[in-house]
Amino acid sequence: MMSMITEPRTGRAVSLAEYIEEAVRRAIVNCESDGCTATVPELPGCITWGETPDDARRNLRDAVEAWVLTAIRFGDPVPALGEVCLAYTA
Repeated sequence: MMSMITEPRTGRAVSLAEYIEEAVRRAIVNCESDGCTATVPELPGCITWGETPDDARRNLRDAVEAWVLTAIRFGDPVPALGEVCLAYTA
């Protein structure tokens, strides 16, 4: 079994579900005539699309989960979202 987080974290450690909800809450949604994109500034490259702002935010949940799980898989840090950090074993 691997150990808990090896780098120091500040803030409140939360579950993956809570981390995803915080990411969606912090999302930036931009709409054009052909639909909307949603991004999370703290998660570089985490972007999704939807026909409406609500669609883009719903799709963002899956994108954030994939981003976080990929980061953990490859040993990359998962950044804090303000005062919230992900509690996970690496």
